[in-house]
Amino acid sequence: MGFIAGNASGAMAMAKDRLIDPVGQALTLAARRHRARSASLLVELGLFPGQDRVLQSLADNDRLTMTAIADELRVKPPTASKMISRMAAQGLLERKGKEDDARLVVVSITPEGLARIEQLRKIARRMEKDSLAGLDDKDVRRLRRLLKKVARNLGDDSAAIEVDDLETDL
Repeated sequence: MGFIAGNASGAMAMAKDRLIDPVGQALTLAARRHRARSASLLVELGLFPGQDRVLQSLADNDRLTMTAIADELRVKPPTASKMISRMAAQGLLERKGKEDDARLVVVSITPEGLARIEQLRKIARRMEKDSLAGLDDKDVRRLRRLLKKVARNLGDDSAAIEVDDLETDL
């Protein structure tokens, strides 16, 4: 099919209609860039995306089962198991059978893993600073509040709990 003369205005209108979601596009672009920057900073620590969340969860909870870690990451248990195996090989985590039920594997953070937590905090502060450059405190509070609203609007009930857990302080 070729271009039909006289339909140029119709083609232009269709092209404009495809760009109806500028907020969604801006959110997607910002999220993609944030994720890429975070991943590049994590690689400098020898970590992959998601592994930072495992370390933080274990630092907060002392010990977790593989199932709890999979739930926390919202991945399937085999995916979590592979991640935990890699992290244990790096000396960041320990895996042990639960004393009263050897079928359950309990994961705990090692001193090396705890040392990475402080490095992760530095990365988080850097990402926050870079992401919010040029915004004053009032803008930052408004942005967080609005993003929480958007997340609630787009999520299910379980996502609402997650959104409520987001920090709103600077």
